[in-house]
Amino acid sequence: MSAPLTKKSTDRSDLKKFLFGFFCDRCGAEWNPPALPFEQGGFSNVDNEVVRQLIWEQEHKAAFDGANLEAHFHFSYCEKCGRWVCDDCANLEARRGEVCIDCGGKG
Repeated sequence: MSAPLTKKSTDRSDLKKFLFGFFCDRCGAEWNPPALPFEQGGFSNVDNEVVRQLIWEQEHKAAFDGANLEAHFHFSYCEKCGRWVCDDCANLEARRGEVCIDCGGKG
């Protein structure tokens, strides 16, 4: 599994669904991608608990990696301080480079 994009993230996955949260490195606002169901590898009924656990781990990794990739579209990287920030904390007006409002002000 890859490292989370933001410094703080949560994993609220269970045996039925995969659910993750990513937090703005500046203000802490949380973004949640849609929950994904545990598909059991496409098998309708997996009786062997060891096999079910292996399938869950594979699906969990894939779900996290997908959510982590999607987080790149919901956070901006500040080129000065290296934080991943939400739109409220990004200085979107300063197109000389992507910076947060701490590093570049509000415009």
